[in-house]
Amino acid sequence: MFKTQQVEPYRVTITKTILKKWNGEVRVWDTPQSVVEGATLLDKITTPIEAKVVEEQLDMYGSLPQRFKIKYSRNKEGWVIAEMVSKPKVKEAAKAKS
Repeated sequence: MFKTQQVEPYRVTITKTILKKWNGEVRVWDTPQSVVEGATLLDKITTPIEAKVVEEQLDMYGSLPQRFKIKYSRNKEGWVIAEMVSKPKVKEAAKAKS
């Protein structure tokens, strides 16, 4: 399994465009694995939402995140594929920290 790391929480969104790209749903898993490796489906997000990333699973080189652990809808959390969320632009991220 690839390395995971805790991160300073940051905001991401699941947009209408992302939902359309993934056939109307983003699947949320209990572990940063595939179904074949034993992950269990926890939820399907079907409407645009905001979430916070709290942990990242890095690729095999350890340089790019491939999965994010997100917290959303008050008390729900789970793992999603990195391509299924939209990160804030650099200027927006700087404003959020100010």
